[in-house]
Amino acid sequence: MKVKSNIIISAPHIVIPNNYWNPLLGEVLRDADLITEAQLQTVLRDKREYKHQKIGEIFALRGWLKQETVDFFAEEWGNCLQQGPQYPIGEYLKQAGLLNQGDIKRILNLQEQVQIKFGAIAVSQGLLTQKTLNFFLENLFSQASKDSLFVA
Repeated sequence: MKVKSNIIISAPHIVIPNNYWNPLLGEVLRDADLITEAQLQTVLRDKREYKHQKIGEIFALRGWLKQETVDFFAEEWGNCLQQGPQYPIGEYLKQAGLLNQGDIKRILNLQEQVQIKFGAIAVSQGLLTQKTLNFFLENLFSQASKDSLFVA
């Protein structure tokens, strides 16, 4: 039996856990390096007390994430994964509220001058962490991420 990415492959069956394509929001945000494990645990404790609040709302209310970022991962991320890459990485980062149009324009201008990949510039400018960039690349641009750590 071979285990890869939480999928168990055992001839003649493939077992995919129920939440494989729809992981919990907190886990996605943590894996994307947008929150820490401690922040996730704090919000889960808060959720027990404030049952009417959604986890994403609690992250936003605590000021740890923009509501726009939470909404993207709660509502759009699954569709993005199913559709595969439809846009340049900057567009996904903008939709997630991690970059704005001005950031993208500055990165593209710099990219023209120095011929460095978009993601590498975003990380070097402190706009994203390397782990966040890798999360997007590995999930949306998996073939591209195999070619280079600083794709797009």
